[in-house]
Amino acid sequence: MTRSSRTFRTAGLLALASYASAQVASVCPSTNVCFKLNIPESTASSGSGDIFFQISAPSSYEWVALGQGRGMSGSNIFVVYTSSSGSNVTLSPRLGSGYSEPRFNADAEVVLLEGSGVSNGIMTANVKCSNCNSWSGGSMDFTAGSANWIYGYHSSDGPKNSNDQSARISEHTGKSGFSWDLANAKGGSSINPLVNAAPSGTGSGTATATNCRPRPASATAASSAANPSQTGDDSDDSEDRDDDRTRYPSWGTTWPTARPTSRPYDSSSRFAKRQEDLPYCDEVSSGSGNNNAGFTPVNSFGGGGGNTRTMLIAHGVLASLAFVILFPAGAIAIRLASFPGVVWVHGAFQVFAFLVYVAAFGLGVYLATEMNMLEHHHPIIGITVLVLIFFQPILGFLHHTLFRKYSTRTFWSYAHIWVGRIAVTLGIINGGLGLRWADSMGMSSKGGIIAYGVIAGLVWVVWVAAIVMGESRRKKAIRNAPPKITDSPRQESDRTDVAPINGHYAPKEG
Repeated sequence: MTRSSRTFRTAGLLALASYASAQVASVCPSTNVCFKLNIPESTASSGSGDIFFQISAPSSYEWVALGQGRGMSGSNIFVVYTSSSGSNVTLSPRLGSGYSEPRFNADAEVVLLEGSGVSNGIMTANVKCSNCNSWSGGSMDFTAGSANWIYGYHSSDGPKNSNDQSARISEHTGKSGFSWDLANAKGGSSINPLVNAAPSGTGSGTATATNCRPRPASATAASSAANPSQTGDDSDDSEDRDDDRTRYPSWGTTWPTARPTSRPYDSSSRFAKRQEDLPYCDEVSSGSGNNNAGFTPVNSFGGGGGNTRTMLIAHGVLASLAFVILFPAGAIAIRLASFPGVVWVHGAFQVFAFLVYVAAFGLGVYLATEMNMLEHHHPIIGITVLVLIFFQPILGFLHHTLFRKYSTRTFWSYAHIWVGRIAVTLGIINGGLGLRWADSMGMSSKGGIIAYGVIAGLVWVVWVAAIVMGESRRKKAIRNAPPKITDSPRQESDRTDVAPINGHYAPKEG
């Protein structure tokens, strides 16, 4: 036996040993949407280092994603979609920033490994991540027993077919959060445990194998031209292939790539044959393996997908009611109405509107905090408006009290009037900004935005017209008012009944 032969056999035995000791946890939260995870022993003990995970879904989906974190806000997300030719996959690491579209994260240290690609109507990404223990906005403790993850996908509109890692993606049609028990994922030191996943468990030797393969998507399997041999080449012509070889090395890259960085393999390879021998993931029950074992669904991202939407709607309805109906109605009443107690009607309208807005404000602050979006212009304007309105009851009381006393406006009158005008105008504008923001998150509609704009704009015009008419009436009343008569007693010299006929110089009375 030659030295090279012995070296080769030794390396092979070491590789087999590492494969045998790797622990891979597998979950399929939705039909044909599956994820696998391996945390090598060194990473599990130190809390930092490489981890491996697999993301798979039907290639007819626009995209599928796995993320680290409790919710969209501050999460570390890995989006996968088909490449431009449809025969490969694009991996797009992104950072979540609330309920808006995640943005590309160029700082992610990720590599696509062998086994990635599109085959039998399923797109698969085998990923190695070297800095998933910490990212901008969050971190994950791999020494812990469990961790919070999220997933999402868009199952309609067809495949993405893009090499652009920053490509816009549609809103998810399915998503949830879950707690993943990491015990079944810890162990081993394989360079790619996802190609030949070993039995999962605690490493005691009593665990059952959880190796499985996603079931082919029947709707797309026949039409898919994907073949395992194409996973290293996403080009449509020879010129593109030459360019790809220049830009995407086949091994050893540490920067994100829109293509797998592994060498091609064909359907006759031992890996393909091993795959054919594996059961489908949806056939592996929790009793015979760990598929979905340690998978604890969480209702929603950050406290409630459905609840969040409900709270957003409630926030918008209450704020619109306050600024489009109640505040303007109370202001119009004091300008145009003339009946006993109109001041009290005005005050009641404004106090009730203030309480309604406080409720809307509370919901808004909670949602903005959950989404880590308090620095957004919509909540900032909302906070400013609340501060302005907070002082209005006091200013209004001073205004009406002093007006009755002096029959004219004072400093407090102008403060009350103009603070109210500014607050109502800002509130109406901020409602439109909030709807636009909700639309960017897929939680509003163009029709709703247009309807709000028309109604709010019409109410604002009527309100301004009432202000102009009220001011015109007030000035006219001042001009037509009789001269003011004071209540102070007249001086002796003003009393005509005793005034001397000859004025101040008349002779004194005897």
